[in-house]
Parts: sequence; C-alpha cells; structure tokens
Amino acid sequence: MSPQTDIDEIEHPDTEFGANVKAERLRFEEVPETDVGFHGEPEIESVSGSARENLPEEVEAQKEYRDVSVRWRAAARLTDRRDG
Repeated sequence: MSPQTDIDEIEHPDTEFGANVKAERLRFEEVPETDVGFHGEPEIESVSGSARENLPEEVEAQKEYRDVSVRWRAAARLTDRRDG
C-alpha cells in the first residue's frame, strides 16, 4: 500500500471512521455491493475508499486472494463553519 493515497486527502476531519484488515486467505461467496455517502447541511468535504494490497477494486466471487491487506477510511469536514 502506498503511504499517501486519495483516502488521506482530508486532514483533520470533523468525523472519521476507518479500519485496517489483513488476511492470509480471503474468498467472497458473492461479489459485494457497497456504498458510502455523506448527506446534510451545512456543506461538507468528504472522502471514502480503500488502499489495498493483493486485492483488486472489483473482486471475483469464489476466487481466493492471498496475503491481503486493506486500509479503509471515510472522513468528512464541514466547509461552512457559520455560528448559530
């Protein structure tokens, strides 16, 4: 994994969730469907995604992947900091 990726784009977010996962072997029974979204007021700047080793962005069902490492992050920051 590269140390600096697009998921690191937002520094000092107001909200942040993340996970680091490693596996010797990984297999998906079905291709997963995923979606992450940020909604609301005021306007926000957001980023979400993963940095992966030995795991493609689009995995295949029933295929075994080895020595997998995934770092996932979702972060958001308010862009309008009005008082009130």
